Amino acid sequence: MRALLAAAALALSPAIALAGQSPSPAAPDPRAIVAAAQAVAPGGIDELEAVELGGVKQWINVRGNSRDNPILLFIHGGPGSPMMPESWTFQRPWEDFFTVVQWDQRGAGKSFASQGAAEVPLSADRIQADAEELIEHLRRRYGKRRIFLMGHSWGSIVGLRVAQHRPELLYAYVGVGQVVNGRRNEEVGYAQTLAEARRTGNQEAVKELQALAPYPGVMSPAALEKVGVERKWDVALGGMIFGKSADDAAQVRTLSPAYSDADLEATPAGELRSVIALAPDAFATDFDKVTAYRTPVFIFAGAHDRTTPQTEAKAYFDRITAPQKRFFLIRNAAHYVVNEAPGEVLDDLVRFVRPLAAQ
Repeated sequence: MRALLAAAALALSPAIALAGQSPSPAAPDPRAIVAAAQAVAPGGIDELEAVELGGVKQWINVRGNSRDNPILLFIHGGPGSPMMPESWTFQRPWEDFFTVVQWDQRGAGKSFASQGAAEVPLSADRIQADAEELIEHLRRRYGKRRIFLMGHSWGSIVGLRVAQHRPELLYAYVGVGQVVNGRRNEEVGYAQTLAEARRTGNQEAVKELQALAPYPGVMSPAALEKVGVERKWDVALGGMIFGKSADDAAQVRTLSPAYSDADLEATPAGELRSVIALAPDAFATDFDKVTAYRTPVFIFAGAHDRTTPQTEAKAYFDRITAPQKRFFLIRNAAHYVVNEAPGEVLDDLVRFVRPLAAQ
């Protein structure tokens, strides 16, 4: 879907340039075409700005068709992998029902690009504090009592921590690609990827994956190298995006109205630095004994997700207590559920989650 949208936007450029056969000094900017197609209604919200969180300038993109709608803050994964430059592929229909906030965390995406050569502290504790400060900012800025919080993958670690620490700020927490125990996540995901390689008869994958054992091992640069190999085959075997053997995120990001060329150029370096700095916290994550929540909890899981295995998320979900809870298994999706099945996710959000804002 993301590749199709990208191709369509690129294809529009020569078509518009040729309309009427009038000469043009330059082809239209594909980002401007996407921005026009994604425009919100008059009186809505479309704001791209830097806010200071924990003493560091961090970028947010706030979009919604009506200021009366509840806020949904999306906490991206990675670590360091921003969703802001990909959100144009799925988010516009969501904006009819929510004011959606995409946030590039410290060290990621536009926030990393704006840092220049400056080093900023990176830890799960620090990013959790940034998230809570951002929620307070959004509540004040838009006059909201609470918000919805959605965390994806690494962002689901941050999200659950916020849900535990500041439940009074939230209508509900929504986990996507939920991480429960970082080390077990790797062990189970590795076993499932190896099993898929064997099932499909991919002997090259089987050989490379078997060579990683014991996986992931003690947290170290060598362990991160192992994770890189496992993720290569996870992607190739459809455990990242269902039915696809490659990820087109890099191409999709080039069409984002929110990102400049400088942002795009800086993003990979921010991802690498974030992974190196935050991987120990991700590995050490353990919510096994954290089972009582004072805010509603909803979890979306792709049936084919081997990156954050849905089997682990479901087992945890079954053990937790919360004022309300619901588990959504998305059949034709893997790790990037919101990108792969945005309509199905939105339908569930509108039917089961959004009504909590009216209570």
